[in-house]
Amino acid sequence: MAVRIRPAVHDDVPAIVALIARNARRGGLLPRSEANIRAHLGNFLVAEDDKGAVIGCGSLLPMNATLVELRSLAVDEHARGSGVGQKLVAALVEEARRRRFGTIFALTRAVRFFEKCGFSVAPKEFFPEKVWSDCVQCPMLENCDEVAVMLPLQPEQAPTITTQMRAQVLAAVRAGRIARRAVSRENRIPLETVTRLSATTHAAAPNNTSGVRKVVLAYTGGLDSSACVPWLIEHYGCEVICFLADIGQREDFEALRQKALRIGASKVIIRDLREEFANEYLFPLIQSGAIYEHKYLLGSSISRPLIAKHQVDVALQEGADAVAHGATGKGNDQVRFELTYMALKPELRVIAPWREWPFKGRRDVYEYARARGVPVGDFDDDLYTLDENLWHFNHEGGKLEDLEYEPEEHLWKWTNAIEETPDAPEYVEIEFLNGIPKRLNGEALSGAQLIERLNEIGALHGIGRVDIVENRLVGIKSRALDEAPAATILRVAHQGLEEITLDRETLHFKQIVALKFADLVYNGQWFTPLRDALQAFISVTQRDVTGSVRVRLFKGNAMVVQRKATYSLYREDLATFNNDEAYDQRSADGFIRLFGLPMRVKAQLDQRRAQHKPPPPMTPGPGRE
Repeated sequence: MAVRIRPAVHDDVPAIVALIARNARRGGLLPRSEANIRAHLGNFLVAEDDKGAVIGCGSLLPMNATLVELRSLAVDEHARGSGVGQKLVAALVEEARRRRFGTIFALTRAVRFFEKCGFSVAPKEFFPEKVWSDCVQCPMLENCDEVAVMLPLQPEQAPTITTQMRAQVLAAVRAGRIARRAVSRENRIPLETVTRLSATTHAAAPNNTSGVRKVVLAYTGGLDSSACVPWLIEHYGCEVICFLADIGQREDFEALRQKALRIGASKVIIRDLREEFANEYLFPLIQSGAIYEHKYLLGSSISRPLIAKHQVDVALQEGADAVAHGATGKGNDQVRFELTYMALKPELRVIAPWREWPFKGRRDVYEYARARGVPVGDFDDDLYTLDENLWHFNHEGGKLEDLEYEPEEHLWKWTNAIEETPDAPEYVEIEFLNGIPKRLNGEALSGAQLIERLNEIGALHGIGRVDIVENRLVGIKSRALDEAPAATILRVAHQGLEEITLDRETLHFKQIVALKFADLVYNGQWFTPLRDALQAFISVTQRDVTGSVRVRLFKGNAMVVQRKATYSLYREDLATFNNDEAYDQRSADGFIRLFGLPMRVKAQLDQRRAQHKPPPPMTPGPGRE
């Protein structure tokens, strides 16, 4: 029989569904729905006869960047014994090798068939915990008698499987034990275990000609950074350590850890940086008064140097020779990360996958990640880029790229719509010490706690929403939605306190400094001599910014209504219009004459010019002829 093996297409789905269903009824396969098959059609191969009829199918299911499962192998009963199954297995093995997987395995009763195809019976120790976790969840677990078989795709990495190991596995099956894993539902391998297969792949990847042994990746769990994990393993043949910074984003960090390990990371390091973020980055930002292009309170910009700083520290601790990030080649974050790397450890090699891989957009990245077993869900053409931390929640991309699109309410994740805010105002009192907020409504709080509390209160009243088109550093204009309730309230309160504690010249010059400070933060130039110098100036200006401010929150507005300071320059006896005992208004006459003297001289000159009269002759000074 002439048989052709080819990738499956959508027209093949009904035949694939029927083949799998027939085999499932005989107990040879787990059933799969049509929707499930369509969702993973890119991983299917089919066998067709000389008449074009589909007579067999099989698929690949990536477990992580190095391990793939062969599953859903089904052959029409009329074609059995003709070699169709072996041809399908050989084609699937070759496809797995082409995708650069290290090992392919299957769970089967047909042990002898797979041994003829080059597979070997394998004990559970040679598989990562993802395989066994899936088995423990399977409803057919209690009656399962399948055996794990495996085939290394890189012969030099092949683990040694002895005859004794094979006999032990088969004996366990005959004894009625669970063949996939000899444990109960309550006894699972911890996810932190680094698997033997992953370790051997990291240590001796045949395509590692890059000189990179170990890389620390700035990881968020999103599409871009998740796709970077298998890509780095495949293209650099290196070990990937994921570094995840907790800077206040509302994430399940344990779930992110598990995800990273399952897609190929050898280790995941998570650091709680919330207090450092608040005290050493956000509060100096508040002191500076910096705001980018009138609206943006720099929530993403200010976080990147902190993340990159700790990423470098992890790289040094782990003995890594490279760092990597998932920022695109069109945005600002690539600059912010890499300037920090340069400032703190210029010897580290920097890998930016978005500037190297062939993908043209997020659809391509999504397809790549899905093919590598990365949990990515369904693709949405209106996929937004999200950023969340203590300071803000930000949306970019998707429909926002159309400037005529009015954002739908569901895009605002933190703050209430004005229509849903309370109909009565709420007041908050913030106490500052040298420009740093220390107490909220009389309660002493840590930096992160104070910001989190203000975010909750401000969000209730719809505070801190902006729709901005900003100028990126790379020259592109970009639209974003930004929500920053606490940042908005603190900025308003701090500004209100500065109004009564800074003299006019200092206040005005500080406004100029704030513009430059905002540019430095936005551009990722945190670890620079200029930022240090400006910070020193700002710190001096804050010596007397100590006091309390009462802010009224109502229908999206934050307004200072009361303020008092230990070192206030405001004097009611001078400011009053009712009693002039402290101020002699007649003194203003001479002041105005002197202050306006340049204007008077200029006006007189203009009058002479208009009348075509020469300017008055210069009078020689003393001792001059």
